[in-house]
Amino acid sequence: MTKKLIVLAGPDEGRIFPLGTEVLLLGRSRATDTHLLDPHVSRVHCQVLPENGKHVLVDFDSAGGTFVNGKQVNKHELKAGDLIRIGTTHLQFVVEQAIRPVAPGAGAPAGAAGAAPPSARTAVRTKTKHAEKPGAWAEALPGQVFSHYKVGRPLARSHTGYIFHAADTRRNLPLALKVLDPRYGKDEKMVKKFVDAMKAVLPLRHANLIRIYSAGRQGDHLWVAMEYVKAGESLAAVIGRSAHAGRPDWRVVVRLGVYLARALDYAHQKKIYHQNVTPQNIILGRQLPETKLADLMLANALYEDPTAPISAAGTPSEALSYMPPERTDGPEAVVDARTDIYSLAATLHAVLTGRPPFVAATTRELIDEIRLECAPSLKSADVEAPEELEPILRRALAKRPRDRHESAKQLLRELEAIAKAHTIPL
Repeated sequence: MTKKLIVLAGPDEGRIFPLGTEVLLLGRSRATDTHLLDPHVSRVHCQVLPENGKHVLVDFDSAGGTFVNGKQVNKHELKAGDLIRIGTTHLQFVVEQAIRPVAPGAGAPAGAAGAAPPSARTAVRTKTKHAEKPGAWAEALPGQVFSHYKVGRPLARSHTGYIFHAADTRRNLPLALKVLDPRYGKDEKMVKKFVDAMKAVLPLRHANLIRIYSAGRQGDHLWVAMEYVKAGESLAAVIGRSAHAGRPDWRVVVRLGVYLARALDYAHQKKIYHQNVTPQNIILGRQLPETKLADLMLANALYEDPTAPISAAGTPSEALSYMPPERTDGPEAVVDARTDIYSLAATLHAVLTGRPPFVAATTRELIDEIRLECAPSLKSADVEAPEELEPILRRALAKRPRDRHESAKQLLRELEAIAKAHTIPL
C-alpha cells in the first residue's frame, strides 16, 4: 500500500510527496522536506506524522491555518481522498493498493486487482513519472537570457507558468520575469492572442498597475518582463492571515478600493478589461498607495475556464470565488467593465470579512451560490464599518451586470466620498 500527497493546485502543482515512516514537514523553509514556493504558506506550516500505521496531519500554528475538506483543523487523521489546503496550495491524500503480479498463464477475472495488462501497468508508471515533474521545463531556465533579461531564482508558480526574479542586463535593474508553460507557445492561436494582449498593455503607465517592460517569445516560451515590487506580498496572503492576525481596519480596505478602482478606471478608459481581479493578482508594496494590480489582459490572452474544477472531487479554483455570475457561463460569457467591478467588490468583501462572498466545497455548489445566493452582509460578519459602505459593495456585487455601477469611475467616486467624509488620507 502506497500513501502520498499530490499537489493539485498552487505554485507547486503536480509535485508528489511520498509518505512513509518518517515525519513530513510542509512549508516554505528550506529546512522542510517540501520547500514549497507558495508565498502564502508559513515557513513551517504543518506536518504529517505516522501513527500506528496511519498518517495524521498537524498544524504548526501557521499564520493562515490548515484546512481539510474545507474545515480548519489543528489535528486530523488522514483518510483516502482527503483534500488539504495550506495557503493557496491544494493537496490530496492518496492511498494506492499494491498490484500483485499474476503468474504467466494464470487466469484472472476481468477487473481483478492483478489483471491489468503490461501495457496498462506501463502507462500508469509512465504517467506517474511525468506527473512528479510537471514543471521540469522551468528547471533549466535560471541563468538563461531572454532578450536582455537574465533569469534568476523562481519566485512563484501558477497554472500558466513560473515567475522568476530576473535582471535587466542593460540597465542593471531587478525585475520579475513571467515565463509561460510551453503549451501556450506551441499553440499559434494562443500566441497571437498573447501578442495582441501585450501590445495593448505595454504602453500603459499607472501608479497602481504592474508595469510591463517587454514581452516576447523564445522557442516555445512566451515571456513577460515586468515591474518587481520590493517587499511585496499578495493580498491573498493578508486574507489568509486574517483568521489569526485579525482583519484589516475598514479604512484600510476603503483606501485599497480607491487605488484599485483608479487602476481599473484607467484601463477601462482604454477598453481594456482585467477579467481576473482576485487577491492573488493584487500586490501590496511597502506603503498602501503602492498597491498594484497584476496580470492585466493575461486572463483574456490565456483564457482558461474559471469553472473548471482542480480535482476529480470537484474542488473549485481559488479564482472562482471572485467571479461574477456571467463568468460562470463558460467561454461564451460576455464580459465588460462591470465584470471587473464585481470582482473588485468581492475582493474587498474578502479583506473585510476574511473570506470571499461565496465559499463551497465543490465547483457545482459554488456556482449555484454565485448565481442564486445573496452575499452575506458586513454586519453579519461582525465588520465594523460605516453604514454607507454596505450598499456600495452590495450594488457592485449585484447578480445582473445592469444593476451594478456603470463604470469603475462611478464606484471610485463613491469610495472617495466615504474617504472624504471620514477624513481617510489617500
